[in-house]
Amino acid sequence: MVYGLGRRRRRVIRKPHRTLPRFFKCPRCGSDSVRIIKKEDENGINYTVVCGQCGLRMEAGGESVQHKEPIDVYNMFVDAFYRGDIK
Repeated sequence: MVYGLGRRRRRVIRKPHRTLPRFFKCPRCGSDSVRIIKKEDENGINYTVVCGQCGLRMEAGGESVQHKEPIDVYNMFVDAFYRGDIK
């Protein structure tokens, strides 16, 4: 008898890669409709954070956001809202 011809292959378990969400939660209205728009021009990188539901908006640009990711800009947006800088 010949053994080993019908062996099963070892199953490869792949872990799914986690990605950041495209829409975030609005601190004012609570809906998941905050978008972060990134624009690059000759002056550097500018971010626009806007809620599609209630219209809450913030512009961020300059040296403070040059090396930041969109999640960092969203956190700056939420902090500015709770400080009272955005109305």
